[in-house]
Formats: sequence, C-alpha cells, structure tokens
Amino acid sequence: MARKRTFRRRRLPLAALLVAGLAGCATPPQTAPAVEPALPAQDVPVIRAEYVHSEHRQAPVQLYLAYPAGLESTVDLPIVLYLHGRDGVRPTPIPYDTLAALERLHREGSIPPFGFAVVDGGYNPYWNDGSANGELAAMLHEELPRWLRERGMGNADGLPFAVAGISTGGFGALNYAAERNRSGQPVAAVADVAPALPLTWDHMREKNAFATEEEWQSVDPLRRLEDLADVPVGVWTGDEDPFLPGILRLVEQHPNTPVVTMRPGGHDPTVFEAIGGEFVGFLADALPTLD
Repeated sequence: MARKRTFRRRRLPLAALLVAGLAGCATPPQTAPAVEPALPAQDVPVIRAEYVHSEHRQAPVQLYLAYPAGLESTVDLPIVLYLHGRDGVRPTPIPYDTLAALERLHREGSIPPFGFAVVDGGYNPYWNDGSANGELAAMLHEELPRWLRERGMGNADGLPFAVAGISTGGFGALNYAAERNRSGQPVAAVADVAPALPLTWDHMREKNAFATEEEWQSVDPLRRLEDLADVPVGVWTGDEDPFLPGILRLVEQHPNTPVVTMRPGGHDPTVFEAIGGEFVGFLADALPTLD
C-alpha cells in the first residue's frame, strides 16, 4: 500500500505574500459582524452531536461529527480532526461554507467521502495541557481515538488522517500534528485557517490563555517546526489578520506549505466563509489512496 498525494500550488508566491503582509500590518484590522448564512438544503451534510465523558477535562464534552449525506456506511470513514477557535462549538465549530463544500463536492463526485470530528475544548482553547479547560492535548491523543473507534470511524486505531484548525484551533492543529509526527503516526496534512500565532509575549498575554511567557513558549508551534518535519500545511488567511506576522513566519519557515491563500479581510467571516471549496479539496487530496 502506498500513499499518493497531490496538492495544489500556492495561490500567491511567498514574496507577494510578504509584501501583502507588511501592507496588512500597517492597516488596522477591521472586524466584520458575525454571519450565519443559511445553507441550501442540498448542501447540508449529516451532523451528529452527542456528549462523551472526558477524564482529561473532568466533564462531559460534545463530540460533533459531520460527513456527507447518503453514505451507505460510515464504517472506517476517514476523519479529519477539526479544532475550533476561541468561541467554542456554538453556533458552529466549522464555518458554514466548509460544511457546504464537504456536502456539495461529494455529491458532485469531486471528492471521496470523509468526515470532520470536533470535540469541545471550551472557551479560548489553545489545545494544550495544563490549560484552564483541562488537559486538552491529552484528550485529543488519548481519548478521541477511543471515541472514534467506538463509532467505527477513523483508521484501525481510531486516528484521524489529517488535522484542521481555525484561529486558536490552528495553533492547536500544528501542535497535534507535531506530536503525531513524534509518535511515528504522522498526519497526512494540516489545514490551518487564520492560525492564532502571536510573535511576542505582549500579544499573547492579551489573549489570557497562558500564565507565563515560558508556558506559552513551551507549546508555541513556531518554536517546534522541527517536530512538524515536512508534513504538508495548507494556510488560509486574511490580508488584515492581526496574526498575519506569525502566519507569514509559518509560511516562510515551514518547508512544505503547498497551498497558501490570502484573501481580503481580517480575522473574521469575510475570510472564513469564502474558502470552503479549496479547504475541503486540499484535505481530500491528502486522503491515502491505493496505487
């Protein structure tokens, strides 16, 4: 069995991204109002939400599964772990445009079937152990595989084939991928939407997520890119995102970023709700296939 991966080219050359990034940093980011677009009925995937007990959070947490409608079976369905951002799982942990693209592209026959799994990490999670919300990394690595196995999803070990994240979830997705790589079970791809990657302690301290600079630095993904090795990372961001300097550093320093898309907008739905097709296509391209 061999893995075959095909990835799209970057939307913009790195030099253009750096120029755009500097221009974006000079302009105060504008936050658009939150939107909840109504999805056409034919573009709504199956969404299952249930509660499971997490020892690492010492609480019941919501397990949210989304996959294309009309599948004959979800046994062994490949799964992408999707890490939500600051505001949690309500009204949705995954942008509506991404959910619609998953359903639409599968219905059109453009992608093979796969699903998303989300587990509730609470408010403002950076998906690290020792957080105010509990041992979030341990929950992902030790408990999520069991929950997926119990539902017949993921690989034989209940592992997702890829990881995705948005905002603070993008921070966590990079660390999840790094740990999977260190354990000898690398993910096939990381899909990062506007990852929250502050470059300075002053910026990070504003987020009220880490007690000390040392605590933050110990899990800062930009400081552990060697652990990520050459895992493919797709990046989608706005040209006025307040985290843009850190995002550009990721693009510059990680050796394998086959998709980098910068859109007009900030850290808001003007970007999040405009990338679904390319985002889902990138993950579909990472699915292991037989030669």
